[in-house]
Amino acid sequence: MSRTNPYKKKKRQANKTLLVFGEGMNEEVFLKHIRKLYCYNTNVAITIKKGRGGDAKNIVLDAYKVPGEFNRIVVILDNDKPKNEIKKARQFTRDKEIELLENTPCLEHLLLMILDSEEISANSKKCKRIFEEKYIEKTKRKERYEYDKYFSKELLEKKREIIKILDYIIKIMEGK
Repeated sequence: MSRTNPYKKKKRQANKTLLVFGEGMNEEVFLKHIRKLYCYNTNVAITIKKGRGGDAKNIVLDAYKVPGEFNRIVVILDNDKPKNEIKKARQFTRDKEIELLENTPCLEHLLLMILDSEEISANSKKCKRIFEEKYIEKTKRKERYEYDKYFSKELLEKKREIIKILDYIIKIMEGK
């Protein structure tokens, strides 16, 4: 005969499971920062993984191959790749029912927009250089605590009203 402890708390279970797949390490760290700020008490289990960069379709394919049963898969990648490559990735995501979010032209452009930088460029390399010179050095981009210094919840709340892709990412983290 089994006995149970009436005072023991039951384990919390997520109603939804979600995979958010970033193109590389920088996307993964930023997404984990946003998850830390917005995912608490949402009944959504959010798994954040990073790709190995490279071809857009291969990034989406890597996300599709992640083991696990997910209710929803979202892939976030930079839009600075050749058009035919992006087109193949879009087609693959439609076929496999994966959501695709594109940073135009790159993640650093989005980060500079959040920070109201005057030096925003349409060139990916220039955006990366500006962000790493003015805000977080390349060697410290892996550290989540570095993002705490610049991307507070208050700033993100203010900017999500203006920047649609940021609002969408935050809604994903909130389980909406």
